[in-house]
Amino acid sequence: MSLFIQIRSLFQYLVLLNFLILIHTKTVRHSQDVFNPHKTFIESHRGVNREIFQNTLEAFSRAIQYDIESFETDVWLTKDNVLVLIHGGDNGNLDGYYDHPGYVTDLTWDELSTYRTIEDNLKMPRLIDAMELAKNKIFMNLEIKDPRVDLVFPYIVELIEKYDFFDQIALSSFHHEYYPKIEEYNNNHEKKLVFGFLYHEKEQSIYDFTKKGHTLNIYWADVTKEVCDKAHENGMAIQSWFKLADVETTEIYKQLIKNGADVICCNSPLLAKKYRDSYYS
Repeated sequence: MSLFIQIRSLFQYLVLLNFLILIHTKTVRHSQDVFNPHKTFIESHRGVNREIFQNTLEAFSRAIQYDIESFETDVWLTKDNVLVLIHGGDNGNLDGYYDHPGYVTDLTWDELSTYRTIEDNLKMPRLIDAMELAKNKIFMNLEIKDPRVDLVFPYIVELIEKYDFFDQIALSSFHHEYYPKIEEYNNNHEKKLVFGFLYHEKEQSIYDFTKKGHTLNIYWADVTKEVCDKAHENGMAIQSWFKLADVETTEIYKQLIKNGADVICCNSPLLAKKYRDSYYS
């Protein structure tokens, strides 16, 4: 056998071995894997928000156009119990987002449907609109901003069941009081919900690593290898998130991937996806 054939055979063997090791050691995460197994998942924060106004169908459509695996969005319940997508600060304030003042929870959908974003002149979407857009196309991380757990949770579950969206959605919130509701639901249903425990920056001392099958959603600068390893050992995944004003670089993405982040929720998802793909190739 020639030296060239021996080298080629060795290379082919190493490629196959690396692939098998990747499969064998891959952390069993959650339903995001249905779209892109064996790679760090890229998620567009509030849609592709640096090209078109955040939390709009147009921003989510751009993520689909770019073949991003997922988009993150924020949900509130209106006065007449319609789930709508807007960040709205911590209290549902429309200021800085839409061309009318007020709070989401004080207004009806009929009123909100006439409002337009302060940039790009776009409509506010309902959760049902985003689900219809995303079905069988892209994963959704639904951050529940509304703190009214007992009121809001049943409406979210109703839509997930209606659209059979279980394999396409993860719920997340800084309001960890939603988790007992999810746990109760999972104990009584065959199809399961996934919850991401959102934490603010520098809250490492209070991370809860005991929720197997769910995710820790933490600020990117706090995503160390030690945190990732501990989460994976306990059957949890790590989602890293960026603030809107953060400067994102390929070096940051590289470190997150090397440390073991399962999801990168970022404001430059196309850049992150291109780097992620080149990293794995």
